[in-house]
Amino acid sequence: MSINKTYNNIDILKNGDKCPVTAGPILRRTKWKSGTWVKYVENESPTDEFTVERSDGTEVCGFLLYGSEDYTDPRVSNYRNYTSIQSATQFANANGTAVLTLISGGARVLFVEYESISLTVGGVREGDPITYSLNEKLKISENGLLCNDPNDRLLLATGGEEVLVVGIVCKVPSEQDPKLGVDVKY
Repeated sequence: MSINKTYNNIDILKNGDKCPVTAGPILRRTKWKSGTWVKYVENESPTDEFTVERSDGTEVCGFLLYGSEDYTDPRVSNYRNYTSIQSATQFANANGTAVLTLISGGARVLFVEYESISLTVGGVREGDPITYSLNEKLKISENGLLCNDPNDRLLLATGGEEVLVVGIVCKVPSEQDPKLGVDVKY
């Protein structure tokens, strides 16, 4: 049995620009993992500041440093969080525990979760496995994950007007080490 398990979805090799943000109502309801790419949305109430929700690939402001708490398993923790809790409850914003740490640029990060299946010509994510290459531009997918899909297919999938490039590949995932290295530059 593992005591005090934690989900390491990202490894920070060089910390970037950090900003406090507030989890929006959809993000609190659906929860989030560290490394989730988000966008700014309107504040829900006067107590909120800089509210974010999961990115859909049309807008992005950065990614979240820590994941939400898992209340179904008391041994799962995000103990490295500045506030020691990333509450996802409906009262989180009012009592200040929905304040999250956003990384907005200038970082070198290893991501565990990113798109692994490519988009088809019709903009559906059911194509071939994705292969990443060093120095390749990375974008945000319709699922709010890193990807390298062709611009035309990504625009079909997101419905956006432009693709969002957020960095370049600095480490290619492999079978021995499946983490995708990203120099976040935007």
